[in-house]
Amino acid sequence: MDRWGLVVAVYGTSRTGARGRSVDAMVRALEDAFRAEKGAGAPCVVAYASAKARARLEARGERVPDVAEALEQLWAHGVRCAVVADAHLVDGRAYRGVREAVDEKAPLFDEVRLSRPLMETAADVEAVARALEDRLPRRDGASYVLVGHGAEGAGQLAYLALGYALRMRGRDDIAIGLLRGEPSMEDIAAQLGAKDPLPHEVRLVPLMLTAAGHVERDIEGTWRARFEQAGYAVTVAHEGIGAWPELCRLAVAHMREAPAKVRQVGVTSQTESAARGRFPLFVSLVDADCLVVGAGEVGRRRAEALARFGARVTVIDPRTGESMGPCAGIQVRRRPYEAGDEDGRALVVAATDDRSVNRAIGERCRRLGIPVSVADAPDECTFFFPALCENDELVVGITSRGAMPGDHAVVARTAAQIRGILPRRADESAS
Repeated sequence: MDRWGLVVAVYGTSRTGARGRSVDAMVRALEDAFRAEKGAGAPCVVAYASAKARARLEARGERVPDVAEALEQLWAHGVRCAVVADAHLVDGRAYRGVREAVDEKAPLFDEVRLSRPLMETAADVEAVARALEDRLPRRDGASYVLVGHGAEGAGQLAYLALGYALRMRGRDDIAIGLLRGEPSMEDIAAQLGAKDPLPHEVRLVPLMLTAAGHVERDIEGTWRARFEQAGYAVTVAHEGIGAWPELCRLAVAHMREAPAKVRQVGVTSQTESAARGRFPLFVSLVDADCLVVGAGEVGRRRAEALARFGARVTVIDPRTGESMGPCAGIQVRRRPYEAGDEDGRALVVAATDDRSVNRAIGERCRRLGIPVSVADAPDECTFFFPALCENDELVVGITSRGAMPGDHAVVARTAAQIRGILPRRADESAS
């Protein structure tokens, strides 16, 4: 059975009170709905899109991952089918960052689902408009000003669509202004000033899932001062709309409807490999960025061979004892392997003495489309590292047709015979 996991992607806040009032409610709703479908033990990780919020929390000793890191956490726990439940109102910069992180990590998974922003479709906008109408009762002489973050493109259109939906419901007492973009604060001030009769009270309401810094800095600050200066009695709501049950239900519905990105990655069976063999493709490795994990006898030999053919080789040596000596073209890092070390490499060799580490490296490379040789599992390789026979004019690489018991001995004997008939290299003749 496929192992499923959930990432809840929120903008995030470093303010504990704001998190409890808005973020936590939506997170709980999404986690509860997910575990009701996938099992009580299904792993769930909360990720923050806001780099500022993550940095402030980390300075206080609390580590919250971004979306890419959260997906890596799920992968490390054996999850191969992931859902990313997004908790942003519109398709703005933050949501695009979530989507980019999902696209980056999607190759690691058999299936990844990313939900849409909460105000993506006309039906979504109507649902939010109904919630606002129910929760903001009409009052004589009063107007509501909803203050949103703002966005570009489709996100901007979502705010305009919400304003239109409210007007179609007869709620001309509700206006929407944006911190960035239009309608601006001045646009809303002009709208209110044109009303007949003029409202005497303005209630500023954050049109945000999480209300924290923007409320204190912008809404309580600049916006309140602007409308008080215009002569209105101003009050401010200090809670975001993320805790509203209507918004939580909308987020859960989006999670359940999230479209899938499916990727199936297999390993060539020993039988198929033996029947068809491996094509002996000779390629240039000059300046190619190659990775060898493990610096034992096998890892050392393979690193030196790659460097000899012009590759830039990084060797990760997790051993605590003596390491490889210096060698041109090889950089040794004395530390354990970390997921992501293989990113961007031209090819990878997994040659540690830890089966689980080698298996993980092989799987990640196959999923990412990086050629990989797994020293202790030929059936997990996408290429075989050949026995090399070289002189000044010739390079011969020998591998077995498949990955059957006894093949290594056959390859070693054949390589020795070929080396015996090759003319010696010039540097060997001089010695």
